[in-house]
Amino acid sequence: MPIRPSLLLIALLLTACGRSQPGSDSGTPPPVEPPPPTGKTFVLEEATVADIHAAFAGRQTLEDGSALSCVKLYALYTARIAAIDDFPQAGGLPVNAVLRINPAARAEAEALDALYAQEGLGNRPLHCVPMLLKDNYDTFDHPSTSGSYAMLGHQAGVDANAVAGLRKAGALILGKANQDEFAFSVMGTSGRGPLTRNPYDATQSPGGSSSGTGAAIAANFAAIGTGTDTCMSIRYPSSVNGLAGIRPSVGLVSQHGVFPLTHSRDAPGPMARTLHDAVLALNAMAGADPRDAKTLEYSNPSYPERPADYTQFLDRAKYGLKGRKLGFVKRMGTLDTAGDGEHLALIEAAIAEMKALGAEVYEVEFPDFVSAAASAMHYEWNEYFRQFEAENGYAAPRRCLTALNAGQNQCSLGDGVLDTGLVSPVALISVAAAALSDPDTPPDATLLQQHIDTRNYVQALMDAYPLPGGGTVRLDALLIRPGSSPRTCDFGSTTQNPSVVVPVGLSSDGVPKGIEVLARKWDEPTAIGIAYDYEQATHFRTPPKLAANPQAGSLLVSEFNRAREDLLLGLLDQDPYALPMEDYLRVIREYVSGFSEVPGNP
Repeated sequence: MPIRPSLLLIALLLTACGRSQPGSDSGTPPPVEPPPPTGKTFVLEEATVADIHAAFAGRQTLEDGSALSCVKLYALYTARIAAIDDFPQAGGLPVNAVLRINPAARAEAEALDALYAQEGLGNRPLHCVPMLLKDNYDTFDHPSTSGSYAMLGHQAGVDANAVAGLRKAGALILGKANQDEFAFSVMGTSGRGPLTRNPYDATQSPGGSSSGTGAAIAANFAAIGTGTDTCMSIRYPSSVNGLAGIRPSVGLVSQHGVFPLTHSRDAPGPMARTLHDAVLALNAMAGADPRDAKTLEYSNPSYPERPADYTQFLDRAKYGLKGRKLGFVKRMGTLDTAGDGEHLALIEAAIAEMKALGAEVYEVEFPDFVSAAASAMHYEWNEYFRQFEAENGYAAPRRCLTALNAGQNQCSLGDGVLDTGLVSPVALISVAAAALSDPDTPPDATLLQQHIDTRNYVQALMDAYPLPGGGTVRLDALLIRPGSSPRTCDFGSTTQNPSVVVPVGLSSDGVPKGIEVLARKWDEPTAIGIAYDYEQATHFRTPPKLAANPQAGSLLVSEFNRAREDLLLGLLDQDPYALPMEDYLRVIREYVSGFSEVPGNP
């Protein structure tokens, strides 16, 4: 796999120039000398960005007393993946969250170590922070498949815009996490996975469609992850994995290089064990990108200039709960959004805590809410492939959704995703249905306007919500129960507004639950400030108890990746394309037929 030339070149140049003495004409700064250790031991489990950087600086050391390096950190995380990810947990099933380790990651770690030796963190707030990306983010140095065998070999030459931002901030792209195939489900099921489970209870779903990211970050397989949210796909897995997840306003993070589901709803965003770390990743991912016109629409009267650093809103005294007026959404349209049971009880306790921290909370309803989705999947998939070829050439086996109805795409039989016959039954019905639609018809203008109209309705009520005793109140943000039952995600997805999810505790089965803080379009600062204050006041994040394989050795990336790519196959020495179609589909069906029989609630 190719290594990113710019980083390696910089590292080589710095190494070559490092012989210059301080104060010499070259202007090269002296090598960074770490301070003496403080006696604190670096612990991988639950390590934050601050912990990692403290260990690089010598303020924490490894158990053997040695200093942490980027290469050592890479080895620690990959060893943990090797020992736990495919080892059966309580309930009998493995987590199966990681789909592929980036073969270039170790060399990237070496280059980052060389940079650190010369300049410390420099201008890299995510220096050597290991990240796992959802499998629908394009990366130039290893493939992305959207969880489907139909996309094997899909290798970009250009990073997705959000990934490029993460690399610029110094992140180490460790690999790809599993996802529900083409993001059609929320149960952790894909052709390639095939089944990701919740690390807190392997009989339960990890949420989806960013299922692998949620499970992997909860299980401490990386420091931060990325997801995409079309409807609940960041919010739901963040809730049931005890994570802080940010679904940004549609347009805050570019959709460039991210395989689409519905562009009017798709929102790439970060997931982490602390909101602070998620915000660091958001800083790197967000920004204007001419390849995605929605990123050029930023408009927030409170912050006329797009914030360059959202960590400024992690100030509890200035942006926290005190004095805030919040609305707990009990109903949208005809849907009871509060639900019942333990999750509701945990949210009610969270609301009581927010009141104690100085907020006023009102029960609110939005009776005229109408869900909207300007879906044109066939058109948007083909648009993605056209953009991919414009940037990468004809460098991947897929060129359209289907050549049988390709429209304007130059697509031959066999080039289409559906035509491979390798779409698993998990996603087949949805892909086949999209193939019947017009590939040259963009999203319906009426439905796009409905997004705007619904947002205007919601925000107008937030501006002046009528009180039972008369008068109105301006609501700073809304509180929502995230999850699939009841399905509340359409509220944020229709309005395209930003949400932050943070934990509110554990249910009696030991699985986390969260609360969603939703603000006005482009008002991430408010959602972040409120959620952060509550998170810091409660600290409900609890790591899962996971069993490790005592016989696990050091991870060989090539063997791990091959095992993942051949996970469903009886003949491990064969490429999926070499199998007779009936054999491939038989194996897929055997796995998928058992999904509904896994005990426990989703």
